[in-house]
Amino acid sequence: MMQDRQEPAAGPGNGNGRRRCLLQEDVTDFIEQARHENGIPAMAAVVMDSERMRIADIQGERVVGSNAAATLDDYFHIGSCTKSILAVIAGRLIEQGRLNWGSRFFDLFPELKAAARDDYLTITLEELLLCQAGIRSFTAGEEYARLDASITESRQAFIRYLIRQEPAAKRTKRGFKHLYSNASYTMAAAMLERVTGLTWEELILQTLARDLQLQVVFGWPNKQHRNQPWGHAEIDGTLKALSPDHEYRLPEVIAPAGDLSLKPLDYASYVQLHLRGLRGEDNYLAAETYRTIHYRQRGFSLGVANASSWGERYSMIDGSAGTFYCATMLFPDADLAFVIMTNSGTAQAVKGITWVSKKIIKKYFNLWWMFWM
Repeated sequence: MMQDRQEPAAGPGNGNGRRRCLLQEDVTDFIEQARHENGIPAMAAVVMDSERMRIADIQGERVVGSNAAATLDDYFHIGSCTKSILAVIAGRLIEQGRLNWGSRFFDLFPELKAAARDDYLTITLEELLLCQAGIRSFTAGEEYARLDASITESRQAFIRYLIRQEPAAKRTKRGFKHLYSNASYTMAAAMLERVTGLTWEELILQTLARDLQLQVVFGWPNKQHRNQPWGHAEIDGTLKALSPDHEYRLPEVIAPAGDLSLKPLDYASYVQLHLRGLRGEDNYLAAETYRTIHYRQRGFSLGVANASSWGERYSMIDGSAGTFYCATMLFPDADLAFVIMTNSGTAQAVKGITWVSKKIIKKYFNLWWMFWM
């Protein structure tokens, strides 16, 4: 569900002396060019620092060919960016002393232990969030098609199935190797449900809607209202909009891995909490917890990826279930973060998002010499 975006190439920089020179009109131009060159129905972009939303713009239409203009008050599906929200909920519960990163799955679910393979008996919350628990990936539709209907009736039945399967990743002395897994997040969510007595859906509403005052929709935006943006996919070589009653939807059993929709500015507010935390501010979580989520491990951490280029460390939170795309980059040392959202998940849409990301970075950091960006 998290498609790979090509990271902009690294190069020399001149540190904090670089002049920030990104303007609203720059972002508007980037969006318009990316949309037209890559056939993207609508694209939103929000650029922020730790104090305010500096730039916010959206161009395009809710449904291709409809002339219904998309607005910043519309919902966009965030796909696997949902994983970072699960990590935040876990971090909150850990700060409250209700569990810890090292809590073992089968200590919370002893009734499932007898049915599980020995390989899984010591897996922890952290390993599930890092995708280092050996759990099958379930990132492609074909994997679900092979399952008996009884397995996909409930997350509990799905988990019982998962723990009986051979590990999908190799084991080393330090544990299982990383294997990106949606199903791993279903199991992590079950741990949070067990310690709180709340469903994943209730935890999401408690965290986003009640605590953070952010509006959230489960599933596709047009499931909420058909006048919301429709997702788009390439079908038989043509970009097609998926109606509210289209058969394609994420299976309920992996909803905790990526089935939420938020408005661009609300999602940006969520990202801004991370930016502030990474810059040392205690807010919804302690600053140290944000650092754990982002940097517990190099590469893919707890629902968040991290890397460094141009002399800057940064985090990426990306997500797509194939018909929308949500891309996020945070540069805590430079006090910069930005979000790009589209109602298309095609390879061309990802290409357009990557291009806009490069342009924002180049302009903000004044990397004029990077002629290839």
